[in-house]
Amino acid sequence: MTAKDYPSLWGFGTTKTFKIPVEHLDFKYIEKCSDVKHLEKILCVLRSGEEGYYPELTEFCEKRLGSLAPESRALRKEKPAATASSFTAEEWEQIDGDIKSWVSEIKKEENNVHFHETETFSAMEDNLPPVRGSNSRLHVSKEKYSKSKPAKKKIPRDYAEWDKFDVEKECSKIDEDYKEKTIVNNKSHLSKIETRIDTAGLTEKEKDFLATHEKEKGNEAFNSGDYEEAVTYYTRSISVLPTIAAYNNRAQAEIKLQNWNSAFQDCGKVLELEPGNLKALLRRATTYKHQNKLQEAIEDLRKVLEVEPDNELAKKTLSEVERDLKNSEPASKTQMKGKRMFIQEVEDAENEDGKDSGKNPEDGSGDKKSI
Repeated sequence: MTAKDYPSLWGFGTTKTFKIPVEHLDFKYIEKCSDVKHLEKILCVLRSGEEGYYPELTEFCEKRLGSLAPESRALRKEKPAATASSFTAEEWEQIDGDIKSWVSEIKKEENNVHFHETETFSAMEDNLPPVRGSNSRLHVSKEKYSKSKPAKKKIPRDYAEWDKFDVEKECSKIDEDYKEKTIVNNKSHLSKIETRIDTAGLTEKEKDFLATHEKEKGNEAFNSGDYEEAVTYYTRSISVLPTIAAYNNRAQAEIKLQNWNSAFQDCGKVLELEPGNLKALLRRATTYKHQNKLQEAIEDLRKVLEVEPDNELAKKTLSEVERDLKNSEPASKTQMKGKRMFIQEVEDAENEDGKDSGKNPEDGSGDKKSI
């Protein structure tokens, strides 16, 4: 069976590289396909990641290609760098000796060059003409030409010093560097993926297939813990055909990323399409909780429990929200009490002013009478 046995599925879209139909990136198709060149192209697309990363599908394609053409160029992999364990003891001793002799020769050449430069500069200093208008000569600082050697790092020489070396700390640094590089590479990869798909000329059936395909990509990214990539593919699915499942899944991914406002909007879209959707109510309650809208969260959770009284997640969340609401009430009461005390003090002050004002006119009138 060759690639010609499968007609071009232009309606479902093709890959940017080699223009392979998207439907060919499938276990069933790869298992049946016997065209080696076509399989090599599919493997190239899968490794590039332009349609998403599928480790299991890539490995399956490699095995299928290996069974048909074991000597295929696409299956060749770079060999890792050789280490001491890659050689025999005699070979490694010879290599180590050659390196040491080469290093010693380089050091000798550097010393000879440095000695020659020092003599040259001292001769130049002696032969320099005097400064114009004086009998003194220009002073050339030898420090300028001296090579300052950096201080050598102290290398542990015994086992006691090596015991102070913190292996776990160094390993954690390596892991952090690896994570940072992975995050940077992932973000650069996501920036190349378009969040909107052009659906001009597609039928409803083709749109449904394409939207489901993008949603499954999002599900795979979500299951692997890459929530940003999951949001990207759910957005692509929604751009083709807005569905309740895609909105609900994107809301959950946004909650994982703590993007509460975006998750709230997606839950609202679901409830517009299907009022009373339990998943949307439960997830919207989660966004309400983290936005400190506790009363709204309680209303959504009670709606869920009316339909599913045994929903453990809804029960747990409701108890947490009610506890937070009770804890916030004493603080609000304390603030109100403080305000009342403040108002009472103002009223007392006004009464005291009033008494004083009542005395002042009397004093004033007394002054007038005395005049």
